[in-house]
Amino acid sequence: MFKSSIKNCQFYAYAIVQLLIEPGQFFKELPEKTTVKMTLGFMVLSSVFYAAASLLTGAYEQPVWIMGIIFFMNALGTVFISAIIGYVTMMMLVGKKEPFPGILSIYTFSSGVTLFLSWLPFMLWFTEPWRWWLLYTGFKNSCGVTGKQAFWIVCVSLVVQGCLLYSAMVAFGTMG
Repeated sequence: MFKSSIKNCQFYAYAIVQLLIEPGQFFKELPEKTTVKMTLGFMVLSSVFYAAASLLTGAYEQPVWIMGIIFFMNALGTVFISAIIGYVTMMMLVGKKEPFPGILSIYTFSSGVTLFLSWLPFMLWFTEPWRWWLLYTGFKNSCGVTGKQAFWIVCVSLVVQGCLLYSAMVAFGTMG
């Protein structure tokens, strides 16, 4: 158990550095170098960091432990939902049947590295376009699609996610 945790932390640090320095090369090597377990470990570590760091940004009406769980589940849920939408979008637009764990890896690593900064207020304007570019790079380098196809996969996925978010906001009464 302890060795597994150390290995996950080492891989987390390696992946963050590679995504910052050479994201194209990282995504080219992604299918051979990662496993589902490594992907999930990276996702959990990124979500834990995001949740812990997000608690530093302000006072909340709920107890800290409840907000920590909410931030953690938000980070995990966003990655899973985005990966499912991206997977379906790629199958519909390109017709390419890439295994879902490969698409989950692209979304996990693209989102995980941006979660490292996105807990900071107003970093949304920097981290989201960066994540989109990382997704584009991941699709292009890991899935073997063209740049144009990767661009449309990311764009259509973003529109679908935006529509889902808007409909949830309307359904739960958070819109005026």
